[in-house]
Amino acid sequence: MIKESVKKYGDYSLEIKFKFRPKPNTRFRKYRKYKVDTYFFLPKEMGVNRKNYTNKDFYREINSYIKIDPIKIPFSELVKEEDELSQNLVNAFVNLIPDDDKSIENLETLMKVYLNIFKKSIKRELRSINKAGNIDEKIRLAERLLKSLDKGTLFFRALNTHIEEKNNNETKKIYIIGNEYLSTVIIKYLYILFQYFEKSNKNSLLIKDYITERINKEHSYRTQHGFPIIVKKDFNKSNEKILYRWSVIYNYINNKLIIATRFDKENKWLIQFYYSLAAGIAMIFATGIAFYYNSVYGNFTAKFFVVLVISYMFKDRIKDWIKDLINFLLKKETYDHTINIFNENNQNIGLISQGFNFMPSNNIPKDILKARQTNIENEIQDISFEKIMHYKSKAKIDASKLYKMFRNIKIRGVNDITYFNTSPLLMRMENPETNIVFLNKKNELESFKSEKVYHINMVMKYEYLKETSISKYRIILNRNGIKKVEKVKI
Repeated sequence: MIKESVKKYGDYSLEIKFKFRPKPNTRFRKYRKYKVDTYFFLPKEMGVNRKNYTNKDFYREINSYIKIDPIKIPFSELVKEEDELSQNLVNAFVNLIPDDDKSIENLETLMKVYLNIFKKSIKRELRSINKAGNIDEKIRLAERLLKSLDKGTLFFRALNTHIEEKNNNETKKIYIIGNEYLSTVIIKYLYILFQYFEKSNKNSLLIKDYITERINKEHSYRTQHGFPIIVKKDFNKSNEKILYRWSVIYNYINNKLIIATRFDKENKWLIQFYYSLAAGIAMIFATGIAFYYNSVYGNFTAKFFVVLVISYMFKDRIKDWIKDLINFLLKKETYDHTINIFNENNQNIGLISQGFNFMPSNNIPKDILKARQTNIENEIQDISFEKIMHYKSKAKIDASKLYKMFRNIKIRGVNDITYFNTSPLLMRMENPETNIVFLNKKNELESFKSEKVYHINMVMKYEYLKETSISKYRIILNRNGIKKVEKVKI
């Protein structure tokens, strides 16, 4: 199974995520493969084309990585001590061998995965609360979340007793960082939960009081344990240092789920072979001309010298023409580079190939063109004038090695995540605001400023096994950045 999502990430970036859930391999199929084609339809007014926005420009603005997606566990189940992952974490602390690097690494891995699942479980609970139909249901779900949150916090912080018994500085440091991460996650999501009830009726007063009490309690815990706290209107830049520290801790906790990758040039040996072939064909032409006119004019004559020079001039041109033809013919089937994927033993478990180019509208596949024309936002818009960027990727993953990457941890698959920075696309846009003038009821002129926006339509086609799916998104943006991302029904 493969599922896509596209959302705004900051003011200027898009997060394009593919959730890949390969089934366990059979003996007849070692690798699982999927292919994604993404088409960006840019309005002509943006002034973006193949001359001012090259492949290098595009790849400089994207950041791709592969992340393990652990199994989904309901929050109420995760915080139970009898939960399998919780038990494995306890065993890692109890059975820790202080001088054994593998034992410490196992503990660190389990703790990081547990905290990732802990955070995701809270986010799912918050989504359920936000979508609840009435205030009573919101309160019931919030009480359940707070009860599970207290239980999970007590469970994790009780692990500290095992750390004290082992008296190992490295594991103490690992646990302290994990505990600070947990505290930061708790406060962050308690504030979000509080906002859900901020404008609610009197029925929510009790739950708001409990959330407030829980936030204050966590702040006191942070102070006791030396964890930094945000200070209101702090002009001494200590908040800046705190935010940086949180980002470092966040990356430390999440890095265990990111799979090691290495870039490689796609089909470099094949392309070099074809280039050699082009040089050989050009040499055959030049040598053939030289042999023929040698027999006609003989050696060491002026005519033969002129013919030889001309043949070598054409030889270089023929070589370049054939190389251009090869590049054109191979562009549809080859990719710019490959991202090789490795496990912890540095074994290759798969690859992801990426390619980018501008496409003329008459080369766009019919199903993509049909999706672009669906729910078109302006009936008089002529899409033949749009500039079309085509980004393609192809993945091949050894599922059996993938599922064996982590001991004692169940995973659902991988997330293929790409962050695309749109800043270079905004450079040639007009001012984001324009004045609008109108007559009011008193027949007086009034004016006000309104935002001017552009629409980038993005059509995605992905293929897995024998299934093909197409999705469409509309990115609304101006020179100030991305306003919003909408999924368009096809």
